[in-house]
Amino acid sequence: ARKGEGPTLIECKTYRWKGHSKSDQNLYRSKEEIRSWKKKCPIKRFKKRLISENTLKEEEIKMIENDAKEVIEKAVDFANNSPEPSVEEIFEGVYS
Repeated sequence: ARKGEGPTLIECKTYRWKGHSKSDQNLYRSKEEIRSWKKKCPIKRFKKRLISENTLKEEEIKMIENDAKEVIEKAVDFANNSPEPSVEEIFEGVYS
């Protein structure tokens, strides 16, 4: 993939820590299973790697995190202050 010598398949193993919805009590997984996957958190692991390889400093990562939180807060405010879509619009942009 890095050399650009043809197609590449990248397998990313992920884990959903919470249930599918607010009504999902997540009773089908043990607390130990969830704890085990949380230890493998890719964001925390990548953060440690960036720091250990001197790619970024802790302060720089904090700035990135704060910028991301600000973008998210603005998006949530926009969504909360926007009108509900009409029935005609509700499926616009939905892939099927």
